[in-house]
Parts: sequence; structure tokens; C-alpha cells
Amino acid sequence: MEIPSFQQAVGFSVGDTLSLFLLSTLLERTSYSRALYEQFNLDFPGRSVSYEYVARTANTLENSGYLRSQTVGRKKFFHITEKGKARLHEYKTIYAHRFSEVSTVIDRFYYFLTKNGLPPHVEVEIEPLHNDFRPFISKLLSVKDVVRFMTLRFSLHRNSFYMAEVQGQLNSLFGWSPSNGYLYNIAREMEETNLLVGLWPDERRTVRKLYKTDESEQFYVIVAASLTERITQVRKYLHYIIKLV
Repeated sequence: MEIPSFQQAVGFSVGDTLSLFLLSTLLERTSYSRALYEQFNLDFPGRSVSYEYVARTANTLENSGYLRSQTVGRKKFFHITEKGKARLHEYKTIYAHRFSEVSTVIDRFYYFLTKNGLPPHVEVEIEPLHNDFRPFISKLLSVKDVVRFMTLRFSLHRNSFYMAEVQGQLNSLFGWSPSNGYLYNIAREMEETNLLVGLWPDERRTVRKLYKTDESEQFYVIVAASLTERITQVRKYLHYIIKLV
């Protein structure tokens, strides 16, 4: 599976992320381009940028009035301005809640798949993801793979099952699930590709019983590995941004 880029995952370009990093860092202390460059690459492993890019971005922020500078010796120290503080507040207002809520769902998936780290906070009933944030999940994850993973998992642990049960488990475990229509489209596709067998238990055709096939277990291993890889990477992206906002 193709891993989403940083921009695809969080809705930020690298430039946006660097700008947010610079404003956030300079809110706490003054600094100069070389130190900011080294800190960014330390905090964001796998997202390395050149020193020239950091210096250029800092200068752009200064030209826009978000930063001001003072030369001390041979170093140009940057300070955040009131306009820069307002811009940082905008970033936090727009993104902090969204990233936090979505990250909670991703953390639940991550623990369920890997059992690494601490288990998510156990609630009597998991609060569903807010509707405003639901489209963001489809940017982060392959929703198709999530549905196929959970559906095949059901098939390997149950003699038969219904797609409504898959949706119910997604909601109860993670606080999120795709629409009914999408679930049943994936189920039909899985039948067409022999990953499932479906039967109507009676003439009313109100619910369709689903069963595993010889291919179910083999494909389950593949899709589980692919989904784990993507969720692990996306989780890193989100945690990087949450540290800033």
C-alpha cells in the first residue's frame, strides 16, 4: 500500500508545518536559523529539510510581519511578533481539536492492531467521532482496507456474520465507521473476488449472511500488514503536529 505523504495525511504542506514549527518555537524563545534547522530535523525525523529552506521560510515570515529579527554578531536572531502570535493562535484554533479527536481514533486502531504502547482510555461507551472530522479519516486511512480487515476478521472468528455487525464493532471499538452504503459495496466486491460467500437466509432478503472462503485467511494477513503500516506512519504524522498545536 502507498503510504500517504505528510501533506496528504495532515493537510499541511512541509512549508506549512515548518511555519507552524517556527512560530511555535519562537513563541517560547528567540533563536537563529541554524539552531531552528537542527531542531526541526531532530523533532521531525523523516521530514528533513535543508538549512536554506528553513532560513528562507523564516525570512518569508519576517517579510509577512510574523517575525522580526535582530543581528547579534554574525547570527540573525528571530523573535515572534504580535501578528505572529495571532497567526499561531489561528493554527491552533483551526487544527488542534481536529487533530486531537482524529488522533484518538487512530490511536485506538494502532493499539488494536499492534498491542504496542498503552491501551486507549477505556470508556463505558466510546464517544463517536464528530461529524465534522469524519471526512478527515478518509484522507488518513484506506477506508476500504479498514472495512476489509474487520470483515475478514469476523469471517475467521465466526461461522457466519452480517455487515451490520462489522459496522457495530467499528463504532464500539474505534468510535468511527463508514456509511452503510460503503460497507455493503465493499461486501459485494469481496463476494465478487471470492473473499467472502454470501447467502440470503430467506426470501425476504433483508439481511445477507456472510461466510469465509479459502482465500479469506490469506488475504486477511496481507490487508492487516498493509493497514498496520499505514496507521503506524499516519499516527507519527499526527503526533508530530499535535506536539506543535
